Amino acid sequence: MPQLQLIAELPSHSEPAWAVTFNPTRSLLASCSTDRSIRLFSYILPSSPSADNFPSSSDPKPVFSLNKVVSTDHKRTVRSIAWSPDGRTLASGSFDSTVGVWEEVIPSSDNEDEDQEGVYKPDVEGEDSKEEKEWECVTTLEGHESECKSVAFSSDGALLASCSRDKSVWVWEVQPDADFECIAVMMEHSQDVKCIAWHPHEEILASASYDSHIHLAFDDPDSDWMLFQKLHAKLPPTPLTLSHDSPASLINALIPSPVEKEADKQLDVPPLEEEETVWSLAFSPDGGYLASGGDLGGIRIWKRQGNQPDSTWTEVLHLAVHTRSIFSLAWSPSPSPSPEPTDLGLLASAGGDGKIVVFQLTSFESGVSMKPLAAIKDAHGVSDVNSVGWCIREDKKGLGILSSAGDDGSVKVWRLVSDV
Repeated sequence: MPQLQLIAELPSHSEPAWAVTFNPTRSLLASCSTDRSIRLFSYILPSSPSADNFPSSSDPKPVFSLNKVVSTDHKRTVRSIAWSPDGRTLASGSFDSTVGVWEEVIPSSDNEDEDQEGVYKPDVEGEDSKEEKEWECVTTLEGHESECKSVAFSSDGALLASCSRDKSVWVWEVQPDADFECIAVMMEHSQDVKCIAWHPHEEILASASYDSHIHLAFDDPDSDWMLFQKLHAKLPPTPLTLSHDSPASLINALIPSPVEKEADKQLDVPPLEEEETVWSLAFSPDGGYLASGGDLGGIRIWKRQGNQPDSTWTEVLHLAVHTRSIFSLAWSPSPSPSPEPTDLGLLASAGGDGKIVVFQLTSFESGVSMKPLAAIKDAHGVSDVNSVGWCIREDKKGLGILSSAGDDGSVKVWRLVSDV
């Protein structure tokens, strides 16, 4: 049975690390932090990848190294980062309420004409420049009145979305020469908006909030951007069960020991007086399902009931997984060379209990099943795990590699292996 193998502990941020994301076209991994920096790590995949779904623990490992530390102009925590689908642009959302847009450019030299100094020079496809490039903030988007919590590009890269503690969700149209135009501001949430996620194939935007709701919005051809459904959790949790032949590592990570059970009894934690905050979202690669994670530690799966842009979504599963809030979810295509039509891929979850859990999801006529494949307890020591992100690339290489960011400032890289 697969297990998670730690393959790299990368140079840490000086303060909590909040997000990690793999570049979809280049061998880069990005992280961001309270220290207001963005770190870029380069990596080299093994030249001879395993022919099986998962490599052996003894197979050659990817090699990661620190490529660059980008000292941003953000005045406060960099809370979220997102790559554009072409891998050329990185967006950053900050607690200073702004969104930064970063591109690799050729710095202006001192002997350039005065009227050319500081002119934006994007990398032109097909041109082979030997000049060293720098990551620079080519645009700063303003408009939010409070902390920006999440940023995300649409699947075609034509739109950028951001959300904030000011209860708003903004949609920006990407235009040439690093220009962005705000085309929608949605204020339907009644509380802090924690997370946003785009549908993987359509211009459907999901947002999750402290108000316990998930909102689904789309661009109505007869109007403007509009909310077409509010999702509100209703299903009670289904206990997480493990088969009798589950490996010890999975049992140890997911089943509390007698000592842990006794410690939990000693904690006098009052029940939530309000409905749970929804912290995290992730669409399935095929776009037919949406996963959400909240304060109660359960993962909820929502199924799309049709093929129209405004088709309704229905909650089909609520599985009890973590003992604390789920801060991050990430959904990857199956690493199998020939996945079955019912194979929905791999879903990773992480949160306040310090665990990372990976599930295999399978669809069937009346719903979906979640089978735990691998788990790690204390992935970042005693610290919360704030983010997980799969390596998902256009060339399909690197599937099964997962990165994580923790409150301890560290960034780690894991891979699913057939044995440890």
